[in-house]
Amino acid sequence: MITLRTSITGAVLALSLVSAGCVSVLPEQPKPEAVYRLPDPQTRVELETNVVIREPDAPRLLAVRKITSQGPDGGFKVLPGVAWADRATRMFQVTLLDAFSTSGNGLAVDDVTGVSGAYEVYWRVSQFSLDGGEGVCQLELTLLDGGSREPVAQHTVSASSPASARDDLARAIALADAGRQCVERAATFIAERAVAPESEDISDESL
Repeated sequence: MITLRTSITGAVLALSLVSAGCVSVLPEQPKPEAVYRLPDPQTRVELETNVVIREPDAPRLLAVRKITSQGPDGGFKVLPGVAWADRATRMFQVTLLDAFSTSGNGLAVDDVTGVSGAYEVYWRVSQFSLDGGEGVCQLELTLLDGGSREPVAQHTVSASSPASARDDLARAIALADAGRQCVERAATFIAERAVAPESEDISDESL
């Protein structure tokens, strides 16, 4: 005799098996053929005082590990065969930290350490994608006073780098190189404006 309890138990078991089957047949996300990071800066600049480098903001599509290409209509396409080794915003932060020499009077400080500095860098990755066979990068930077957090200077840097071939691997390398160039230009701007308090020229106008 089949009881109601037996029927319910059987139905639950059948549902569990169906659910497990559904999970097992879902297609796995394709793994990229290669992963990339931003190249090390070719030059390193000295700081006069400590500067806190925060992870930059970015549109969601540009802040992750995906590498994108922008089409003529402005739409973005994800390149399936390549990816970044880490989220793009973290790569920019680490590369900018590495763009400063440790031989100066000041140091570039990762904000996660909790160490304060005379200045802080608030910045945004406004463009970091492929445009056909060219890698394009743009960074918007604001240098803040570390105490008052008032803006001291603002600047935008940009860079581009052509790919050596049409394949996605060569295009990813070109985009990484454009990111490196952007970071180096950002570091130069920060080093020029982040002067030690005792060396500040009071005639300079803050933005």
